[in-house]
Amino acid sequence: MERWDIDRYRRPALVPCEVSAGYDGLAIGVGDDAIDLSFEGVARDEVAEVVTQLMRPSSDIWVRLGEGACPAWVRTLTVQLDALSLIEETDSGVDSITSDAQRAIALCGEVGQRLAAVVGRRLGMYEDVLSVVNQMLTNDARDRDTTPGAFPFSGKESSPFAGNFALQSLHFQLAYARQNAPELVFAWQHVLGEVFRHVGWHPSTAISEDISQEHFRSVASLDPVDLEMYLLSFAHFVEIAPLRVGRRMTLADTERFSEPCSGLALAARAERLLLSALGQLGSNAYASAALESHEITPLVKGLYIEQYHVTDRFVEILGPLLSRRLKRNLRARLFQYFQEEYGHEAFELATCVALGMNEGEVRASVPLPLTALYIDAYTVLAHRLPTAFFTSIMVTEGLRDKHSPVHEHIAALVESALHAGDIVAKHGETNDELNHPSLSRLFLADVPHVSAAEQRYSLEAALFMLEVNMRQLESVAFFYGDQTQLQFHGLRDGRRPLEI
Repeated sequence: MERWDIDRYRRPALVPCEVSAGYDGLAIGVGDDAIDLSFEGVARDEVAEVVTQLMRPSSDIWVRLGEGACPAWVRTLTVQLDALSLIEETDSGVDSITSDAQRAIALCGEVGQRLAAVVGRRLGMYEDVLSVVNQMLTNDARDRDTTPGAFPFSGKESSPFAGNFALQSLHFQLAYARQNAPELVFAWQHVLGEVFRHVGWHPSTAISEDISQEHFRSVASLDPVDLEMYLLSFAHFVEIAPLRVGRRMTLADTERFSEPCSGLALAARAERLLLSALGQLGSNAYASAALESHEITPLVKGLYIEQYHVTDRFVEILGPLLSRRLKRNLRARLFQYFQEEYGHEAFELATCVALGMNEGEVRASVPLPLTALYIDAYTVLAHRLPTAFFTSIMVTEGLRDKHSPVHEHIAALVESALHAGDIVAKHGETNDELNHPSLSRLFLADVPHVSAAEQRYSLEAALFMLEVNMRQLESVAFFYGDQTQLQFHGLRDGRRPLEI
């Protein structure tokens, strides 16, 4: 981390103080305290004049300091005053945050209008979905999203969430937002309000209220790329909720697990469940398209763009577990996992650059909705139930002794095209060397007892994450697969949003 420097102030000023002649220099009175300034080679009156000017943020002396046009003693003086915490930032940021809030309002309005155009064409199909989503956003009961009772959704046929992947995804993203970015709830409410206004309909339970400017100032505190990502993600899942693509593709009967078990027994059951689900799902659109690729296409580039976004946030999912007072061996393994995963985004970013992409553009691109959900859902699971996280992590780290022909094909393709296979393969080789495919079993071996309810929850979580993973890859194929010239995801600067 770099050292603090006085030049980092935007509009600095010395705190108001009284300046008087001291015993051997000047005395600066700040409240009940007095600070003596001694100096050589400079007239006392000249120093007093500089001190007086430093109290005015609009004084030219601050401009000259920034330009390096002041005598050295003036800079030395200001650095010393800053070290005494007597320099303050007078720019409250009101202008900046107001401008950011206006941009956030405009972005919410744009996404709302785009979603309204879709909803308006088939309003009857969307009415039930909009009612459910509106209720989700206006329900302030935190325990609705933080207790295991909200998930899993299987066995609840009367629930609107049953069998609906899109609404389940919104459930997880809303739970993530309430825990980590509550400002997003206001933004999503504004988007939904825009939809209601444009289609001329709203559910009977909708509360007509405008989001205050103060709320949008809090929304403006979010990173603008993150805000755009979550607005587009919200609109995407609302859009697909009543469609066939919005339905779950993987279901499991977990009610038969009515007795407690060991952590290792849970691991084995999860492995069998996931292998069975993979067999039923068969090949996906991404795998088919990737295996047919024999050159570096936007599809190949898109994979590494989205993998970069996943790995850039991946260590976040461990945050809720690192603060838990778990047994020491589990905590030690979790911290080791964090250390082993930290910085892996550099592998994907280096590959993107090797493939001819601009590093800044990759960093500023907006992740696809399923990419955002991938991290959000894992983070929520880590917060809610450690065994669910330990069980479902095998989806991302891979099942033991199972290899992906798609990954191997893409890595070989990139190595052949760019002689950059050492970069491409590094992440996978690192994971293999660190035995990450064994992580689920290693974690769960330290969990001696799993209740029947925790077992069902964990298996449902693993199955949901498997579907998220598969859909995330398919969204890469859908968005990047038909491109002839690479376009990043988003609404600005030549990017384009994902469309159904």
